[in-house]
Amino acid sequence: MDLFRSLFGAGDFMSHGHCYLWIPSLVRLHAVSDLAIAIAYIAISCTLVLFVRRTPGPIPFRWMFLSFGLFIVACAFTHLLEVWTIWVPVYWLSGGVKVITALASVTTAVALPPLIPKARDLLRVAELSGQHRAELEASNAALQREIAERTRAEEEIRRLNSALETRVEERTRALARANEALMQTAAIVQYSQDAIYRTASDTRIISWNPAAERLFGYPAGEILGQSSFVLVPPDRVDESRTILECLRNGEIVEHLETARQRRDGVVFDASLTVSPILNASGSYAGASVIARDITESKRAESHLRETQKLESLGLIAGGVAHDFNNLLVGILGNASMALESLAPSNPDRILIEHVVSASEKAAGLTRQLLAYAGKGRFVTQKVDFSRLVREISTLIHASIPRTVRIRLELDDDLPVVEADPGQLQQLIMNLVINGAEAVPDGEQGTVLVTTAVQDVDETYLRNNWSDQAVATGSYVMVEVHDTGSGMTAETRARIFDPFFTTKFTGRGLGLAAVIGIVRGHKGLIRVYSIPGKGSTFKILLPAASGTAEAPPSGQTNDKLRGSGTILIVDDEPTVLGMAKKALERFGYKVLTAANGAEGIKVFQEHLSEVAAVLLDMTMPVMSGDETFRRLRALHPGVRVILSSGYNEVEAVRRFTTKGLAGFIQKPYTAAQLAEVIKGGISKTQREG
Repeated sequence: MDLFRSLFGAGDFMSHGHCYLWIPSLVRLHAVSDLAIAIAYIAISCTLVLFVRRTPGPIPFRWMFLSFGLFIVACAFTHLLEVWTIWVPVYWLSGGVKVITALASVTTAVALPPLIPKARDLLRVAELSGQHRAELEASNAALQREIAERTRAEEEIRRLNSALETRVEERTRALARANEALMQTAAIVQYSQDAIYRTASDTRIISWNPAAERLFGYPAGEILGQSSFVLVPPDRVDESRTILECLRNGEIVEHLETARQRRDGVVFDASLTVSPILNASGSYAGASVIARDITESKRAESHLRETQKLESLGLIAGGVAHDFNNLLVGILGNASMALESLAPSNPDRILIEHVVSASEKAAGLTRQLLAYAGKGRFVTQKVDFSRLVREISTLIHASIPRTVRIRLELDDDLPVVEADPGQLQQLIMNLVINGAEAVPDGEQGTVLVTTAVQDVDETYLRNNWSDQAVATGSYVMVEVHDTGSGMTAETRARIFDPFFTTKFTGRGLGLAAVIGIVRGHKGLIRVYSIPGKGSTFKILLPAASGTAEAPPSGQTNDKLRGSGTILIVDDEPTVLGMAKKALERFGYKVLTAANGAEGIKVFQEHLSEVAAVLLDMTMPVMSGDETFRRLRALHPGVRVILSSGYNEVEAVRRFTTKGLAGFIQKPYTAAQLAEVIKGGISKTQREG
C-alpha cells in the first residue's frame, strides 16, 4: 500500500506546469506533442502485432517484432505520463515507466547486432530466389515454344485427319438414325396396347409382343415356334386358310372382325389387320398381325342398338297412347256422366257400367304403354315399398294361379323412395304375374318378393353395373324370384321387347312397361336366370329421406260441386265437349278454346271472370308451355291445371317451378276432373 501511495502520490513536488509557469500556449505545446507521440507509438505497436498474427507460416525473428513492439509501447506510456505530470507530479511513476522503457531499449539494442548476419543471409536468399526465378522464366519460355511446336504438329495431324473424321461422323450419324428408327419401331411394338406378332412363311410365330401375351395368355417363350393356328378356334380354321391365301397373293387384310382363342380355351371377338412381309426377291416371307379384343365394344354396340330400338318403340308407344287417351277422355267421361244420371234400377245401367269398365281397362293399357315409353305421368310422393307390397298382396293372390304360392320377405325398416305409387303397384304386379306364368301349368311353384336396403359403392358398381352411369349411395332393393322354368340367354335378351312372350300370343307388354317404370324413376334393373332353375328380377331405386305419405281420400259428388268460370283449352273436340259437360254438371260456367292462341284471346276477353284454366300440354299452333307463359303475363295469379295424355318430366318440372295449380292425367271421369279443378282453386286460394 505504501508503494502504491508513493508511486501515485504527488508528495511535495511541483508539477511540470509550474515549470512552464502555466503559460497556456507552452502547456498546450508540450501536452499535444507528447499525446501525439504516444498515440503514434501505440498505433505502430498495434500494426506490428497485427502483422505477426495475420502472417501465415513461420516469420523470421518473430520474437524481435514482439520485443520491438513492447519497446514502442513503453515509449508511448512514457510520453503519456509526461502529459499527466504537467498537472500531477507523479514523478516516481514516471521514473518507473522510464526504467521499463530503458530495459526494453537496452534489450533491443543488445539483441539487434547478432541478428545482422542472419539478416544478410536472408538478403542472399532473396537474391538467389531472384536468380532462380529468372532461370524458371527462361525454362517456361522454352517450354512454351516446345508446346507451340507440338500444337502446330497436332493441328497438322488434325487437318490431315479432318476428312476421315468427317466421313466417319457422317456414317455414324446415318447408323444412329437407322438405329433410332429401329428402336422407335421396336418401342411401338413393345408398348402397343394391341397384340402384335409376326409369323414366318410356314405360319410359325417368330415374334410376340407383351400385349399379345396379355391378350392370348401365352408367354413368348411358350408360343414362339408354334403355328399361329393354335390361336384359331376350330370353326374359324377355314377362314384363316383363306386369309393365308390372300397374304401369299400380296393382299392386306384390314380390320377383319373374327374370333380368336386364348390359352385357356376362351374364345373372344377380335379385330385383325394382317399384312404380308416380302423378302428381297419379292417372295412371301411371312406376315405381320395386329390383333385387338373387341368383345366389349361389340357388347356396347349391341347395347346401343337395343337402347335405340327401345327408344324408337317407346316413341311409337307414347304417341299411340297419347292419341288413344284423348279418345278415352270422351268415352270414359261421357260414360261416367251417363252412369251417374241413371237410376240404380235402370236396366240400361249395366250396359254403361260395361262401357266404363272397358274404358278403364283401356286406360290401364295406355298407362302401360306410357310406362314403357318412359312418359307415364309420375305423381311422386314418399312411398314405403314394403307397405305398398303388403297392401296389394290380396290383389296379387287373386291374379295368379292357385298352384303358385306367394312368399313375402319384406324389410320393415326400409327408407322411403320418391315414386308414383300407382306405377310401383303396376311394376310389382307385372313382375309377380310374369313369375307365376313362368311356372309350368299344373305344377306347384313359388314367387318370392324380397325388399331390403342396398348400399351401392364404387366397387359394387364396377362389379355389377359398369355399363351404366349410376350414382353411389343408398338404394331400396326389390327382388322377385320365381321357381319357374328359367330362361335361355336368347330369351333374356328379348324379355323387355313389347309383346314378346313365351306364352300365348298377345301377352308380354308387362315387362316392357316394367323397364319404362324403372327408367322413369332413375332406377336399375338386372335379370338373372338359369334354365330349369327359375329367374330373379332385381330392381334398385334411389332411397330418399322422410316418411311415407298417407294415400288421399276421395270425395263425394256433393262435395265436388263448385262455382266460377273455367276456361278449357284443348285441341281435341271430344275432350272439350266432355270436359265442358262434366264441369257444368258440377256447377261451373265453362268457356272453351281449340288451341293456345284462341285460349289467350278468350282469356283476355273474360280476364276478370276466369277462376281457373284447364290447359292441354300438347297442342298445335301454340304449345301448352307457351300458352301458360302468356296467361301468366296477362294475369300472374291465374290458376292453371295441366292436362295431358302423357307427361314429359322436364316439362312438368318447368311448369311446377312456375306455380302450376294442378295436373290431371287423361283419360279421366267427370268426378276426377271436378275433384282436380276444385282442389286447384282451393289450393291457390289457401296460398294466397
